[in-house]
Amino acid sequence: MIRYIGSGIRQMKLKHLLILAFITMSAVPLFFGLNYLNNISGHYARDQFAHHLSSMSKIAEQRILTAVDRIKDNTALISSRTQMRISLEQWNQTGDISHQEKITRIINDAKNGLTHLKDIRIYDRRGRPVASTTDTSINEKLDIQGPLRAQISLVPEADEIIALSREPLRLNHETVGYIEIRYYTNFITSLVRDRTGLGKTGEWLFAVRHESGDALFAVPLKYDHQAAFQRRVSKDRLDVPITQALLGNERIMSEAPDYLEQPVLASTRYIPELDWGLVAKVNETEVNQLASQNQSLIYIAELIIVVIAIGLGVALAFYISRPIERLKTHTARAASGKLEPPQVQPTSWQEAKELTNHFAYMIKAIRELTENLQQKVDERTQELNEANKKLEKIASHDQLTGLYNRRQFDQRFAEEFDRNKRYRHGLAVALLDIDHFKSINDRYGHAVGDDVLRKIGAYLNSSVRASDVAARIGGEEFCLLLPECTAKGALAFLERIRNDISEIEVKTNDISFNITCSVGVAYLDASIEDKNALLNNADMAMYKAKQGGRNKVMVFHDGHAATPIDKYS
Repeated sequence: MIRYIGSGIRQMKLKHLLILAFITMSAVPLFFGLNYLNNISGHYARDQFAHHLSSMSKIAEQRILTAVDRIKDNTALISSRTQMRISLEQWNQTGDISHQEKITRIINDAKNGLTHLKDIRIYDRRGRPVASTTDTSINEKLDIQGPLRAQISLVPEADEIIALSREPLRLNHETVGYIEIRYYTNFITSLVRDRTGLGKTGEWLFAVRHESGDALFAVPLKYDHQAAFQRRVSKDRLDVPITQALLGNERIMSEAPDYLEQPVLASTRYIPELDWGLVAKVNETEVNQLASQNQSLIYIAELIIVVIAIGLGVALAFYISRPIERLKTHTARAASGKLEPPQVQPTSWQEAKELTNHFAYMIKAIRELTENLQQKVDERTQELNEANKKLEKIASHDQLTGLYNRRQFDQRFAEEFDRNKRYRHGLAVALLDIDHFKSINDRYGHAVGDDVLRKIGAYLNSSVRASDVAARIGGEEFCLLLPECTAKGALAFLERIRNDISEIEVKTNDISFNITCSVGVAYLDASIEDKNALLNNADMAMYKAKQGGRNKVMVFHDGHAATPIDKYS
């Protein structure tokens, strides 16, 4: 038998022997190499999907935080209305219904100026209802056992989910009542319903912490539409993604059971400011199916490569190796990153010329693909940077006037107060309130009122120094921080601002009118240890300017407010 095989080999032509030897020597290592590459590709596809899931959950977290910041800004804007707090204090003292009617008008005006706001409710210092923007009266008393802090929570109401923002109302450092604002939660429901990029079985899970410590789902689920504020997951189930999210563990979980006890691939996120948990998850069966599809495609591509490799080996048995060696050199250079197409040698065999042309075309395609990918990456990076800049401006500036908002003002005020207090520099704080602003809104409409606010905002923005801070801290109330300035210099500047504002002309429907403002200013001295005390002094001076006839500047000095002439005459 062996003699017969040896005789057959000796009778074979050289080219057939070379073909047989190449296939025999390459088949085994290629087989194991294919299995190894398929395993690698399967893990890579799974890792890519997990990274994609993590990126989507991060973007969703940022969307929620942006919406929550907008809720906080709107709540601060409404609760900062001084006249509302004054009327509430008068209601606490007298119970006169005229004060209740005034509060109702103020909160209705506030609601008409904001979107995504469902209801505003005002309670007195004992938690009893005072006013609401809804047609139906509210009878339930607010539970105020212990100090009530500013908070945002999700609550079910009828057939929808409401974001409830609640905080105390203070006047002269004393609590005069409480404000409760209900917002529509479109930013959560739209996120949960939009499963783009999560596949067929993908789903968003959103939960809050139950009083027992369990995870309480706050939205309807894909496979349980009645789950909102009904379905819970025990806090002891540490293997469940939503529990890990509420524990603050932001991670990728594989083969983790979901609320249906189905194994899923999940990305967990935690929002510590609100104690909310967010999970993006896809069933493991779909993830494995996608990985298998990728493996099949790679297997086919690798099999084609093997066939081409065998063909090249067969060509070595028929043709000279020099053109192939040249091509091998260009392949090595391409693998090192030098994507240069090979030059076709005129002395090469026709097959070698064609192979070289195909390789050159592949190199050209790869180079073009690389350039296109880099261009797309640059474009997406630029878009992301522009979006981040817009988000930063929205978070720190008032959208109507372009000035700093209340939150950014508080941050800058704290910085300037500490710096000027430490180095004993001069610091003036001025509160500016538009005279008869409510009458402007009532007579000409809110669009004209907004135009007045924009004109004053543009004027203040163009008038202050680079080191000054101009902010809108209330509906018609503005604040100026004037660091490193003398008292006389600040008064001269504020008098000029008051005079210039009185010359601003507003036109509407062939009717023009001028606006005035009342200004209260206070200066930092050694007796002031708290920035809120300095701001309160300016607030008292501003109210003295209102009571003294408006359109004037009042200075807080020695525990009371006086005009600049009284102080420096």
